[in-house]
Amino acid sequence: MYFKKPLCLLLCTMVIGQLQAQYNPDNHVVTLSKYYLEPMSSIDNGSAEERKEVMEENAKKMNPLQTKLISSMTLWHNWTGKSNEVLEIHEWASLTDADATIIESQDTRKKAWRKDEDREEFMSNFNKYWTGKHTDVGLMELNMDMVKRVSRPYKDNTIVTLTKYYLKPISKVEDGSADDRKEVLQAWFDNVVKKNDKLLSHMMLMHYWTGSMGGSGGRPVIMVNEYATMEDAINEDISELVEKAWPDEEERKAFLKKHSAYWSNYVHEDLAIRWNLVKLQK
Repeated sequence: MYFKKPLCLLLCTMVIGQLQAQYNPDNHVVTLSKYYLEPMSSIDNGSAEERKEVMEENAKKMNPLQTKLISSMTLWHNWTGKSNEVLEIHEWASLTDADATIIESQDTRKKAWRKDEDREEFMSNFNKYWTGKHTDVGLMELNMDMVKRVSRPYKDNTIVTLTKYYLKPISKVEDGSADDRKEVLQAWFDNVVKKNDKLLSHMMLMHYWTGSMGGSGGRPVIMVNEYATMEDAINEDISELVEKAWPDEEERKAFLKKHSAYWSNYVHEDLAIRWNLVKLQK
């Protein structure tokens, strides 16, 4: 994908004081952006096959050269959103790396297509499928202690779900503390999320510079989960994993009670169910 404005323009509108208060430098940052496809009927000499080819060529040539881009997902319409929306999730070690990648994008393209005429021809074919508009959806903090990566490449497109939950304010959790919450969430990740074979990958995105935070609403958390099929996503059953991790019934009940206490009564918002185009993924 191409970017029309540097991320630094977005950062100029932020309050720098938030950086020290909310951001863990050991974590990564994730940007979420929506791009919009032109209707195929409005494109001269266009086709679904050519669109697929130019997108795959773009990813194949640009991804290896964008060394500061750690991972990316290109999420196509499935059950949610508008049919012409494409959601991109990009992971970076820092905002500095994200900004540098965007600023250097033109030079990177020159390396990918060294001949001017080849590059111009490709970009003409590539850009005709996009409206040129994009929406900045989010800038989130990725909890690196709770990341699950795909273990092997997949030939077929996968399913990705995005769900927003809310962590309850610590002050409203009886006998709760930040250290205890971290321990409880880590235990859930290590014993359930990480060992769930149907869950191919997982990212826990914390509030950074997007949306509201604090007060009675708690702290928003977006879970990005990847599955091989829609059936795996819909019929996910973790009961056996929970029982195996805490075989003693009383201990299991005590842990689940403590775990649930940190969440706002498991209130959640289903944000998206989308295809992940694996050939575009980094």
